[in-house]
Amino acid sequence: MPWSLRRKGSIMMLKKWSKILGVVAAVACVPTAFAAESIKLNCPAGTKQSSSANGKVADIVACVKTDAKGFSPHGPTVYLYSSGAKQAEGQSEGGFRTGLWTFYDEQGNKTGSASFKRSNFHGEVVELHANGKVKKVDQYVDGLRQGTAKEFSAEGKLVKQTEYRDNREVASK
Repeated sequence: MPWSLRRKGSIMMLKKWSKILGVVAAVACVPTAFAAESIKLNCPAGTKQSSSANGKVADIVACVKTDAKGFSPHGPTVYLYSSGAKQAEGQSEGGFRTGLWTFYDEQGNKTGSASFKRSNFHGEVVELHANGKVKKVDQYVDGLRQGTAKEFSAEGKLVKQTEYRDNREVASK
């Protein structure tokens, strides 16, 4: 086969594959582009659902006060990975995380939970192993570790226990 025909065949094959790859890339990007739009929050009276998108992929979808200037979450709030997958969900008040929040990896598996007060840890903070069992439990008061912190093996066995006062370790076993 003459060179010009082989070259023409290669160009046609290249065009065909670039079209296929373009479609695959477009489909792969759809979840990212529409993730924020697929989240429907139950916003309290006086608030509306909004996102931090500003012309790009949103990293936060939240309820905001209807009369608010700027983006300050108030009510249900969801943080997103750049892929569009849910990273964390909980409540916000005046732009601060409050109450119980749940955290996830990019595959949607729960990785832990934490209680907040004005965006500071306040209460129990739990981290999970990949198998879903508790890995670590810490206690906080106004952002400072207080009380007993426990660490567990993937099988659920207590492996370490540490006592904290005002964010300082005072005892360990």
